[in-house]
Amino acid sequence: MPANMNSRGQTMYQDITYSIDNGIAVITINRPKVLNAIRIQTYDDLIDALNSSDQNDEVKVLVLTGAEGRFTAGNDLSDLLPPSDIRELKKRVGGIFEAFARLSKPLIIAQEGVAIGIGANMLLHADIAYAGKSIRYSLPFAKIGVTSEGACSVLLAEAIGPKRANELLYTGRFFSAEEAEKWGLLTAMVDDGQALETAMNTARELLKNSQDSIRAIKKLGKAEGHEARVNKAVELEMEMFGNLLDTPETQARINHVLKGGK
Repeated sequence: MPANMNSRGQTMYQDITYSIDNGIAVITINRPKVLNAIRIQTYDDLIDALNSSDQNDEVKVLVLTGAEGRFTAGNDLSDLLPPSDIRELKKRVGGIFEAFARLSKPLIIAQEGVAIGIGANMLLHADIAYAGKSIRYSLPFAKIGVTSEGACSVLLAEAIGPKRANELLYTGRFFSAEEAEKWGLLTAMVDDGQALETAMNTARELLKNSQDSIRAIKKLGKAEGHEARVNKAVELEMEMFGNLLDTPETQARINHVLKGGK
């Protein structure tokens, strides 16, 4: 949960930084020593920031990025091993994608460096997204022996086609900003180091337009029952994720990665 308030009345968090800049809420994943890997605390911070921003009349647009030239290395794998409580992790994963699905205001994502697992999946929930040209994406769920999350099991195939989605999910290979842009996962690939500036420029452009109109357009652009559909997909994913996580093979794979294996 949020730690406290600063002198400007803004919420202070443990794993993210948060600021409001002339109507733009900037949310930055801030665990650079671990490539901004997302642990349970990070989920709590992100969920609170997303929900608070959506409910705050001062905020018109949200920008989500990562600290020090990295978006995120994905889930902190130490959360997937005993003595961590997988039930708590599952709640947080469900919570963040529920927040994404419910968000009524435009969300712009700015990515650099790496976007692994959930970091890549977040593109499926962004309205607009930019990434530096050298970013590396991966959906490595099969490599560590778990399932996809974030409703990726249904949304990715719809976004880029089932054959391409299967190839990315089954192999867990790295893919590039050029590929992500070609497939429509990114609005644009930009020069390295320019993703956040580009996102902020776009956010400022959105501020010039009718906010009621933008939110109505966003609502109309979502399929009927979108929020319930995302929540149902995530619930099923997390059930299967938990079942696989308990197997000796998956535990061995995760330990191998944590020890520096590939």
